[in-house]
Amino acid sequence: MSAPASSSGKRCSWCGMLNAANFDACSKCAAVLSPARQLMFVTPASTEFTIKAPSEAYAPSSPSGASTVNDSLHFDTSSVDALSTLGLGPVFISGQTVAHAVAGCLLIYALISLAGAVVALSQIALEPNKPAVVARPTDILPAGEVLTLLIRVVLMAVALLSALFFLIWIYRAHRNLKALGATDLSYSPGWAVGGFFVPILNIVRPYQVISEIWKASAYRARRSRGASWIYESTPVFVTAWWGLWLFSGFLDFITATMIFGVGQGNEAPVIRYRLLSYLANIACAALAVAVVLKINASQEEANRVNSERVRRSSLNLISRGDQL
Repeated sequence: MSAPASSSGKRCSWCGMLNAANFDACSKCAAVLSPARQLMFVTPASTEFTIKAPSEAYAPSSPSGASTVNDSLHFDTSSVDALSTLGLGPVFISGQTVAHAVAGCLLIYALISLAGAVVALSQIALEPNKPAVVARPTDILPAGEVLTLLIRVVLMAVALLSALFFLIWIYRAHRNLKALGATDLSYSPGWAVGGFFVPILNIVRPYQVISEIWKASAYRARRSRGASWIYESTPVFVTAWWGLWLFSGFLDFITATMIFGVGQGNEAPVIRYRLLSYLANIACAALAVAVVLKINASQEEANRVNSERVRRSSLNLISRGDQL
């Protein structure tokens, strides 16, 4: 069975228009035309496939009636460029405002944790001078315990607000990946957020989601686009952030267990675990701020580069039209 004949050139992956080999943009829909790394030819007289370099493909000696077929990665990249040129497809939505809101809430969270650590240190310092039996009414709490309780309540409220902004930011950052040209993503934006609420799975899934967002937004990944982000690496401080988050949660669980399990007068171990939890919260919040701001900066730069490329392609098309 013979294949249909067509002339050689650059075929638009969006509208199918066959353009001259020296065109950078489609003459019909203005989509960006990027030369494929390899071109596959099918000759009318045979069903055998021949792989040729682009320079050979566009040479005058190319067989007449040859048709070019782009590989899947080139098709994905060209399709994203074409959709961006036409103003269709995934649209990049800046997450800078939400990222700054997350960073602000986390900084407040770290400051409150620092206040809690100071209170815990003062309680530990006063512990050796504390009388063996404290004569006070059972319905009156000492000032240190009242301040600790207030800090815990405010800390929980700020943590909930931080979590809300953080989930909104994750949804937006993951949704922007396709607009930036990333393909073969493991999760959808909805599942990137939903993984936080699945028991057991939420021990590892949030880290996997953040790792995917980080790698797909990386500088080298946005230069080559497509699925090349898979070969990027996740920085150590991202892993440290999630490890500290799990460690802080474990310390909170131990502290709550000891509060309900120990008798009055044996509070020193509880205070020490609480102090360690506050310190872990401070470190975790600082690393989380770095993760959010760095990913946001990377995506903003990627969007700027993509917009500049589309603008140049549009200007080239207009220039060629004027010349014609």
